[in-house]
Amino acid sequence: MHQEAGLGTGLWRTVRLLPGISRPLTALLGLAVAAGVVLPLGFLVASAALVGAVPGAVADGLGSPAGDALFRALAAVAALFVGQQVAEQVTTTVADELGRRLDVSLRQRAMRASLGPTGIAHLEDPTTLGTISLARNVLPGSWRPGGAVSGLAGTAAQRIRVLGAAAIVASFSVPLALVLLVVWATELVVILRYFFTSVKILAERQPDVRRSVYFRDLALTPAAAKEVRVFGLGPWIGQRFSVAWHDVMEPAWAERRQRRGPVTGAVVAEGAALALGLGLVGVAAANGEVDLERLVLLLGAARATLALSIGESDLEAAYGAAAVPALLDLESGTAAASPPASGEPSSPAGPARELCFEGVGFAYPGGGKPVFERLDLTIPAGQRLAIVGVNGAGKTTLVKLLARLYEPTGGRITVDGADLAGLDPAAWRARLAVLFQDFVHYELAAADNVGFGATRHGRPATDRLDRAAARAGATTVIAGLDRGWDTVLSAGATGGTDLSGGQWQRVALARALLAVDAGARVLVLDEPTANLDVRAEAEIYDRFLELTGTGGELDDGRPLTTIVISHRFSTVRRADRIVVLEAGRIIEDGTHQALLDAGGRYATMFGAQAARFADDAEGAGGPAPGHLLPGPVDG
Repeated sequence: MHQEAGLGTGLWRTVRLLPGISRPLTALLGLAVAAGVVLPLGFLVASAALVGAVPGAVADGLGSPAGDALFRALAAVAALFVGQQVAEQVTTTVADELGRRLDVSLRQRAMRASLGPTGIAHLEDPTTLGTISLARNVLPGSWRPGGAVSGLAGTAAQRIRVLGAAAIVASFSVPLALVLLVVWATELVVILRYFFTSVKILAERQPDVRRSVYFRDLALTPAAAKEVRVFGLGPWIGQRFSVAWHDVMEPAWAERRQRRGPVTGAVVAEGAALALGLGLVGVAAANGEVDLERLVLLLGAARATLALSIGESDLEAAYGAAAVPALLDLESGTAAASPPASGEPSSPAGPARELCFEGVGFAYPGGGKPVFERLDLTIPAGQRLAIVGVNGAGKTTLVKLLARLYEPTGGRITVDGADLAGLDPAAWRARLAVLFQDFVHYELAAADNVGFGATRHGRPATDRLDRAAARAGATTVIAGLDRGWDTVLSAGATGGTDLSGGQWQRVALARALLAVDAGARVLVLDEPTANLDVRAEAEIYDRFLELTGTGGELDDGRPLTTIVISHRFSTVRRADRIVVLEAGRIIEDGTHQALLDAGGRYATMFGAQAARFADDAEGAGGPAPGHLLPGPVDG
């Protein structure tokens, strides 16, 4: 019964949400469902009265009292028939509208729940991802959560009418009514178990569902289209999708096979119960115990008591309602993971003095080995710091901690002496401008792609967008778009276009620089020129140096603290200070020249890259630009 209890819980929790969506619509839907119960039963009674009045009207004539009774019964049948049609239409219309509003509300609540926590650890947790997937829909691309309203409205009236029909049968024979009800309830449970096995399986195995959907999307979406075709992956992906989906559904199919016997038995029992009911009523009629009107009424009521229509309305209710408990669990889980901030930034223009990592430890959830154990790093305000290290050293993780996308598992991060954990996350992030290595390609207008750097102050004016684009070297990129700033950066959009990797990087850099223009005082660039050639890199970095000034100050004199993560030493060598990160700790710290003179890890990495640049330049028929070709010693 666990499955049915879970389904019932989902349906009940869905119903409880409806008054909060719209009390008037909920009340109207309740009235429409009630009408869907009463009117068909009234139609059954009126139809029986109509048939019962026919013999008297035929014998006495239409002008007789019997004829008048016939006309009254006929009028009642017609009115009740029309009433049923109106009630059905109202039920459908109101349920659809209420379901649509419920869908909108659930999507908004799911987004708020996902965005609620300060960090992003919950979005990388398999359990939470399964809950999010289930909250969106049990079966992707199938019935929506709001469909549960339509499904409930479509089945509730029919199920409640059974009780009314049984009451009519009970007026003839209480034992017969009880037998019919027991058979009906048993058949309902057995068949619901059979059909809704897949709902239970899909809800319990969301990670496997997401995996099968992943293979499906590889075949259907543009992201992987090039490699799927170049490497001939189509048949392989199709086969993996089939295997993954079969793995998800095989338990449901196996359980259904086991339930075929009970389903067959329930159907046979229904037929036997109906035959019993019709036979008893027929015998009573033959013995003169019931008249024609009552005979018609009892026959119709017996059939209505055993009415069992399981179809798309039930599936809509089951699949849709299963998403609601998952959403509520998501809300409660993310609320627990997002405690309220304990304060406000102590320095609105900060950092004014320094940023400090004090004995910081961190390990990704479920990641095993810690990334940091006791990381100590002090960054004076206004300094241009470069962080280098091999892949996996923790460079990007350091940035994620600074942005409070994750919380340290040990130690603390301070801003002018204030613990970062005690500052309001949104206010602190307003001080940050970050260009991540895996920055987002927003399939929106170019103005939005850059303007998102300053949305806290409304959409920036065009002149500010132009200035940010110029600083990032993206002016020619914007000028080359058909509709300028209004061009949608997506080849799949009407009138839109996609950009090259280097062009996208310039746009993303412009977004970060616009955030600085809007008040950010810490600029973090994670591989800011990875998709640019060496000449374009030199141009960008020159602009960057011009922006930050010789003393790390902006035009208004306030300090801009800059953190650059890069594998290109032609970029990092010009920073005020360079730290080498390895195995979760700082192993070298100094200027470019000081680190070269020390002959440590930095010097080794620099020399290896310098040799590669020199070989590349020689093979190309000439030296690379002087300020980009690292010298062996003097820099």
